[in-house]
Amino acid sequence: MTRISGFDAAGLKLELTPRRMRGPLVPGGRPRRWLRWAGVPALVLMCALLIAPAVWTVWTAAVARPQVVISCGVLAVACVGLTLIPRPGLSVEMRVASGSALAVVAVAALWFLGAALTEDGVWAYLRTLVWVAFGIMLLAVALAIAWWSRNARWVWAPLIVPFGISAFVSGVAFRLIFEYLAARLGIDTVGGYRFWYAAMLGSAFLWTWLGFLTGLLRADIRAIESDSVRSGYLHVPVVGAPSTRAGLRSERVRARVAFVGRLLASVRPVLLVVGLVVGVAAARVFDVVLIGVPGSMQYEVDSATVHWWRLATDADLGRGAAAAYSLPLALLVGLVAWSLQTGVRGQRKGRGATTVSPAADGRPRVGPIRVLGIAAVSAAALVPIAVLIGVCLFTPSGFGFSGFSTMFRDEALRHAWQITAWVATMATLMVVAAALPVAYRLAALRPEGLASKITVVTLVVLSVLPAQTYLGALDTFIDEYGLSGTRVPLIFVHVAAGLPIAVLILRGALLALPGGSADDMLYGLATPETTLRRLWESAGPAVIAVAVLEFIQVWNDFFIGLMMSGAGASPWSLLLWGGVRRFNESSTELAAGALLSAALPVLLLLLTWRRWLVPGLTGGVSR
Repeated sequence: MTRISGFDAAGLKLELTPRRMRGPLVPGGRPRRWLRWAGVPALVLMCALLIAPAVWTVWTAAVARPQVVISCGVLAVACVGLTLIPRPGLSVEMRVASGSALAVVAVAALWFLGAALTEDGVWAYLRTLVWVAFGIMLLAVALAIAWWSRNARWVWAPLIVPFGISAFVSGVAFRLIFEYLAARLGIDTVGGYRFWYAAMLGSAFLWTWLGFLTGLLRADIRAIESDSVRSGYLHVPVVGAPSTRAGLRSERVRARVAFVGRLLASVRPVLLVVGLVVGVAAARVFDVVLIGVPGSMQYEVDSATVHWWRLATDADLGRGAAAAYSLPLALLVGLVAWSLQTGVRGQRKGRGATTVSPAADGRPRVGPIRVLGIAAVSAAALVPIAVLIGVCLFTPSGFGFSGFSTMFRDEALRHAWQITAWVATMATLMVVAAALPVAYRLAALRPEGLASKITVVTLVVLSVLPAQTYLGALDTFIDEYGLSGTRVPLIFVHVAAGLPIAVLILRGALLALPGGSADDMLYGLATPETTLRRLWESAGPAVIAVAVLEFIQVWNDFFIGLMMSGAGASPWSLLLWGGVRRFNESSTELAAGALLSAALPVLLLLLTWRRWLVPGLTGGVSR
């Protein structure tokens, strides 16, 4: 074998290499040894507080109601099989036969499942299906508004404010609005109130989510139009034109349909992610029902989550009934997640930020009609907040600030705010610290590899797992060991619930093309300090986005606090809930407490939305 020649002079040694050089100048493997064990806390928390309680819930349900467990399992297999049939590899005859067989199995399993549930439970699930359909329709409306208002820079602020406001606050605001309108319209029948409160719940949900969805989709559309390649694909010019009027009309319809298809394909990654979030939120509706609907009417408009809460708090039924009832909800949310997330598996993208170029600012100006429409939507988003302010200031005794001063001087409420701030801060710090090492290691794996696919699917399942599937078992454990009323269980449950989605967001921010400069920078050999600095440079907006969303979620939480807290660790929403039972007498104090509690998350959202949240959630796009 020929010896490799070299050169050595004045302390400089050069040596020819027999193969092509590539990768970082200082060779190094994938994630450092010091990061190998950094993901253990996240794994322990998710296994101990999510997976193990969920398994225990399934076991308890199987013992008490085996028909529910078997029906859910068969229905899940049949529905997943139906989603796999359109994939290539099967003949048309095989697809028809397989689809017919799976459809029959799914219908039979659904029938047995309905027979195992009570009539009230079935109706609650049917209303939850309506909620999910409403969430999908809301997503379509948000996409239309995002495209319509893409050139208006000032539209985002009024629309995004409701996302930082809790369901408790929205329930108080919309109950005030709709009860006032009901009195003016003369609604006095049970059927009329059932329809009226259903409209109120839908309005509150729309108010909370429309601005968030519109803001993210609008930012993604603006980034697409600032990219010459993607903008060229979106705006394909029409070649030729029909000579007849009917042909011209038909061609316009086909062009519009084709454009909608290209738009959906262009925003597909962000659309699927936000669709997953809003679909899960629609299936989990709980807070606004308990806050906004009087107790006598809650049975008429409740959701599956509210019905499960009643079963869980009924000592005569036992744990098995509530555990069994939570499984269909987990199945529903899981099927929604499965159908939405299959289109974003294995995506891998470069981490270079796509900035909006100056040319993008030279788009045609927004017309006056569109400006008026945008102004009307933005003004409508501020109406519930204006109503809360008006109720606080214009009391039955006259104009004044007594509502604000009374709530601010309330020692119990101030203590609850301090507890909530402490729990939210600790949970946020723990989520970021535990999720970042896991996301770093997960992003280093090949997306098409088996380990990466299994891990991502597991995280998606855990991120959409209904809280009912693990809170019941955790509540039993906490009561048995005397931990009720302390902050530690509440903090750790919030951390475990927020970890899966945090890891997925951070992993998306750290994905890099193999062999590229970003890949070398993130995963080349370096000291821990250098690695952390590179992580911040690549995923800084995503880290801030995860922290802000986790803090807002914990601060605005009502459901987990209701199930896990005692008198010594009550969040502010749980404390104010006591005033809802005498809503008419304490509406001024409730409105004042709701506004004071909403100030911090709204301010945090507005300060971080443009610089951190949008870039972090849309994958490094700077707006």
